[in-house]
Amino acid sequence: MFKLKKLASVIFTGFFIFIAANSAHSNYEYYDEPPFETYKVSQGDTLSYIAKRYGVDMDDLYSYNPDIEGDLIITGQSVNLVSSSDDKSSNRIELSASDRDLMERLVHAETRGQEYDGKVAVAEVVFNRVDSNEFPETVREVILQERQFSPVASGAINNTPSDKTIDAVQDAVEGTNLVDDALFFWNPDIATSRWLENKLVIRTIDDHEFLQ
Repeated sequence: MFKLKKLASVIFTGFFIFIAANSAHSNYEYYDEPPFETYKVSQGDTLSYIAKRYGVDMDDLYSYNPDIEGDLIITGQSVNLVSSSDDKSSNRIELSASDRDLMERLVHAETRGQEYDGKVAVAEVVFNRVDSNEFPETVREVILQERQFSPVASGAINNTPSDKTIDAVQDAVEGTNLVDDALFFWNPDIATSRWLENKLVIRTIDDHEFLQ
């Protein structure tokens, strides 16, 4: 008899907790889409409840959270409600259409006859300069800075870029790292100014040395 009473008490307690948890959840507002990117798990939460509340498909939740298996989540755990690949800041830099066109024309003029990696590396140098305190803060200002890139002065920057150059610039935009923090490049065999001779060579690609 005592065992039956104890079992009934356990069942009643569990039922009360279940009702209380669901009652608390029923007071929550449900969203058509997540109002933020991550959700911190509270006691009683399940993955299916979070998916329903924030309007996220269960399959999407699993893809956003590859470490979660089944419906098992832990209080205090952070659950991603959106894909990190949807974040535009994943690109190294955001370029306007006019800046991208200028960049492609510069890379094309500077790397005629060079390997694909050499084209990517020249684009990296421009982006490195944007990030550096030693140079202007925008792509356009870096490219058009006086006495920095010879194609600007010669007019070669006005030539139409090749498809290969366009692809190379896009790769650099997405975040390549072929020449580390190099801020300069030159062809030492034909350069008329030797002021780069004492710079550290990071890498050589075809005829170009990339320097820091």
